[in-house]
Amino acid sequence: MQWLVLIHVLSAVLGLGPAFAFPIAMRKAESHREMAHIVRLVSRMEMFPKMFGTLAVVSGLLLFWLGSYGTWLQVWILGTLLVYVVVEILVIGFLNPAAGKLNRLLEEEAAVGAQSPSSAVSALYERVRNLHLGAGLLSLVIFALMILKP
Repeated sequence: MQWLVLIHVLSAVLGLGPAFAFPIAMRKAESHREMAHIVRLVSRMEMFPKMFGTLAVVSGLLLFWLGSYGTWLQVWILGTLLVYVVVEILVIGFLNPAAGKLNRLLEEEAAVGAQSPSSAVSALYERVRNLHLGAGLLSLVIFALMILKP
């Protein structure tokens, strides 16, 4: 059981750690080129939350089923699962489509030789950054529920 706890904790840290850096990495970009670079970097780093975040959920569910933690209706487990669902809705339903559109617009502007991002691209960039921030804050709630469990 200790190896499963180790996998769970490490996967949570490796999965969510980089995600906390996304809003910071997506600082104000001075040029079109800088913005495109930041978006590509964040896009590459998103594999960590996808891979390790999934492993954290699976290992967490296994820990719950194999352990003696009581009923599903406890605030810490039910709250964690509900917040996780909200994070997934935020990421899959809003963040990923906005980031995909941002990538397309950046490519279109690069093709015409834009030096500065358009106001539409800048606004979308800010929206993607804020969605990352929201997902990160909700992930902190998950960490708090996991740490404060009985």
